[in-house]
Amino acid sequence: MSDAKVHVRKARAHLIRTRKYIAVISMDTRGGSFFSTTGWSTFIDHKDANPEWIGENLRKALETSRDYIVEWGEYPLPREKNLEEDKKSFPVYMDFWTRVQEKYGFKDWREAQTKSALVFANWECEQTDQIRFSASRGRGTSHSAWSTNENQGKVFHVSINASDEELGAVALQALDACQPNYA
Repeated sequence: MSDAKVHVRKARAHLIRTRKYIAVISMDTRGGSFFSTTGWSTFIDHKDANPEWIGENLRKALETSRDYIVEWGEYPLPREKNLEEDKKSFPVYMDFWTRVQEKYGFKDWREAQTKSALVFANWECEQTDQIRFSASRGRGTSHSAWSTNENQGKVFHVSINASDEELGAVALQALDACQPNYA
């Protein structure tokens, strides 16, 4: 019996804040979380971002996030299909981060991603209307979740049905709870 029958469809997104920009990135689930090939991902100057913009774009990113475990109805995922998605995802990922690099004058696409705060947004869309925002901690050039015993004040919830302003306000609370990679 396939595990996909008991798998709950998950929608995922990342919210990233640096001193220069804020980005919302749709993530696909394929046994892990990967930059979406078809989902909504965008960025804006930090100074121009407001709760409405963040909420609107997070909603779009979550609603366009794909869960391949559910779509393909198999787990573990077929290796060949997963490799095909990897081949599609990397160029889309690189295009996005190259645009960020060029717009904000970073020396390369890797630098465009560092010195940031990151929030993991997860929504079990068939089970609940509640989006879970988890603040992260910076780990040099990456981010990680807090240990379960450190989650106090680091996890926030809001309904997918909330207004854009409310959704964005809760997302900003989660960003403020992050331990960023700022220099």
